[in-house]
Amino acid sequence: MNWFIRIGAGTLIGGLLVGGLILAAGSGWLGERELAGRPKGRALPARVVASRADAQHAAAIALGAAEVPEKQILFGDLHVHSTFSFDAFLMGLPMLGGTGSHPPADACDFARYCSALDFWSINDHAEYLTERLWDETIDAVRQCNAIAGAGPTANDP
Repeated sequence: MNWFIRIGAGTLIGGLLVGGLILAAGSGWLGERELAGRPKGRALPARVVASRADAQHAAAIALGAAEVPEKQILFGDLHVHSTFSFDAFLMGLPMLGGTGSHPPADACDFARYCSALDFWSINDHAEYLTERLWDETIDAVRQCNAIAGAGPTANDP
């Protein structure tokens, strides 16, 4: 019977600790909720865009695809996670070798300024997204498009 009391007491204490952590997280004791952010900077200069187009054309010639004028080589990333996804958040922790948190707006800045992508797609896990986080993500993507000079499209969320 003594072991039964120990197991019950351990379960109760564990439940209180977990409940306390949830309460602390929800109350802001462990930090503030991260927002989607705002993309930085402005549209790329026309000379940079032209230089990238020239490089793409040179690559098309090297690959033998330049003879077909209606084809174009584009570079993108169709699987981008922000720290709104739990796994990306964990892998971004400095104690796990990450560089810190990266909200959706950082994905825009990285695509435009660091990796020179022509397109990208945010793919945060839906099970962790609230309606508010989804709305913030959509707003960040729209801000990114506005900075890049792209207007709304038929596929605009």
